Formats: sequence, structure tokens, C-alpha cells
Amino acid sequence: MIFGSLEIETDAFVTHRDTYALDGIKVVSVRRPALVPAILLGGGLAGFGMMFADLLYATEIMFLLGIGSGSILMGLWLGQLKLLSRDLRGSELVDAVWGSYACLNDVRKEIAIQMRSANRSAVS
Repeated sequence: MIFGSLEIETDAFVTHRDTYALDGIKVVSVRRPALVPAILLGGGLAGFGMMFADLLYATEIMFLLGIGSGSILMGLWLGQLKLLSRDLRGSELVDAVWGSYACLNDVRKEIAIQMRSANRSAVS
């Protein structure tokens, strides 16, 4: 699942708002920017539940564990496609695509294939 839309053409990468020329992009990477905050939140809620387990009802403990594990799973699932080039430095366009980590990683691989084929045809 990807928030918005994207399409990879032979010489461009088209998102729901912007179009990027593949020859201008130097690095394409996929990150999990919400993972560390999600682990902190999930660990904090689990720790709170363990520390006060003798004072909490079972449903409250289950609620804390559910929210904590849900936040960690969401941090693992959520990904961000980063496009890096000299032209995009300091621009908000660098972080244009959000979605599931697995889908974005597949898109990253497709972009890399298109970039390689564009480089081969430019050299020939």
C-alpha cells in the first residue's frame, strides 16, 4: 500500500504531486522513520503495564500491551521512499512517497532497474 500514486516510466518517476527525472536522481532509499518512536512508545507502555500490573485490571493491561505492540507493528510497516540528488537538497520533495515498507522497497528496486537501463543506453 502506498499513500498517493506513483508510476515509473523509462525516464521519469511520477508521484501523485511531482515528477522526477531519473537521470537527476543519484540515490533511492527506503527508510522506517517511525520505528524508533514506535519502539519507545511500545516499550514505555509495556513497562508501565508491568510496573503497575498489581494495580491495573486485566483489561487495562491488555489494552496497554495491545496499543504498545500495535505501535511497534505500525513502525515496522510504515516506510518512506527517499530520493536524493544535488537538485533536491533541502527540498520537501525528497520525502515525497510514504507507504508500506515492502511495497516501497519493490518500487525502489524498479527505479534502480530503470536508472541502470538509462545509464546503459546513455553510455552506448
